[in-house]
Amino acid sequence: MAIVINVKNVSKKYQIYHSQQSAYKTLVETFTAKGRQWLSCLKHPLDKSKRYNPNSYEEFWALKDINLDIHEGDRVAIVGRNGSGKSTLLKILSRITHPTLGSIKIVGRISSLLEVGTGFHPELSGRENIFLNGAILGMKKQEIKRKFDEIVNFAEIEKFLDTPVKRYSSGMYTRLGFAIAAHLDPDILIVDEVLSVGDAPFQQKCLRKLSDLGASGRTVLFVSHDISAVSSLCNKGIYLQNGQVRVNGSIEECVQEYMQNCQMRGLSWTGNEGDEHIRFLGASLTSPFPKGTGKSHFFQNEPVSLEVEYEILKMHTDLLIGIGIYNQRNQLLGRAYINDDQKTKERCFMLGRHKVSFPINNQLFHEGEYVIKIDSVISNKKRIVGEEISLKYPIFTSQENVQSGAKIFREGISLGQKWKIHEGAK
Repeated sequence: MAIVINVKNVSKKYQIYHSQQSAYKTLVETFTAKGRQWLSCLKHPLDKSKRYNPNSYEEFWALKDINLDIHEGDRVAIVGRNGSGKSTLLKILSRITHPTLGSIKIVGRISSLLEVGTGFHPELSGRENIFLNGAILGMKKQEIKRKFDEIVNFAEIEKFLDTPVKRYSSGMYTRLGFAIAAHLDPDILIVDEVLSVGDAPFQQKCLRKLSDLGASGRTVLFVSHDISAVSSLCNKGIYLQNGQVRVNGSIEECVQEYMQNCQMRGLSWTGNEGDEHIRFLGASLTSPFPKGTGKSHFFQNEPVSLEVEYEILKMHTDLLIGIGIYNQRNQLLGRAYINDDQKTKERCFMLGRHKVSFPINNQLFHEGEYVIKIDSVISNKKRIVGEEISLKYPIFTSQENVQSGAKIFREGISLGQKWKIHEGAK
């Protein structure tokens, strides 16, 4: 297969300013800054490091020495923790930004979907934006007309086709944006984790479309925190860590390395993960017995609770907090959200620190090792936490269940339990 993307020694540097920068300054602020500079020069005429600098900053390398060869027809997953450089790499490949060092060579037409509604004009209708986006992507008017009906049917926006897109919901934005990007015959399709804002049926439809594009010889670059999706869709993987390529090979090798580095090797987690709305501070699996001893596993007849501690910094009506339980193949078995209980939700989403717990019925599981992941999103907008907080959940067969056999925990079933608010939660 021919090489369609060649990335050679690519690095990207950003400047992080430590002073408060603003686009516009008043005359007083300008003279004050200059005055402090002159005074510091008089105090430290020989030592420049001690002088006041209103524009002090440090360098941050989002990518460092990236070398990649992507072949025609490859379906490549790009995985890594938040801040690892995934989106920066996609922006460079999409020619939205330029690398600080290195070079890239791309053969073929690129279509990118990096953010919801990228390239849409809010005052134009959905119909007009289809033609506008097609023109931006280099398509001729006749080509767009030929694909028009397919795009509209895929996006499922027939009733709103002549409505200005500024009145669209984020889900409608996503459906239309993906439909345009995927149906205008790109040689290379680049998709960021924008699909996480869509509903489940639409996500499945998008994944089938991406699979069809790969089967037809198109090259697909796909960024997602949904490991099940990338494992089923992609044949190759790139694992980025701190702006550098840690693994570049088969999807199995890539996912295995990524999961080993992301998953916590114990029954508890302590850290600080989240965004400006919520920060997760701790999570642990606990059992009332045996008391006073450390645990490495649980039995099927043993009561277990997952305790989660977090802090709400900024309230948002669409903020969701929940857990997902996965098997060793990283397949989702069940999910539960705090938001399922309205009374609990009202107390647990106020400003301040909170601690909640969720009871888990071990008799629903076969003997084996499972993974519990904390999940937090702003519905239809962004994912806050996905793979970052995960706990091992080893379950052994108890003597009582050896003869009767454990119940099967069917995929997609509701956990059917209620969250408990600990005393002291606001």
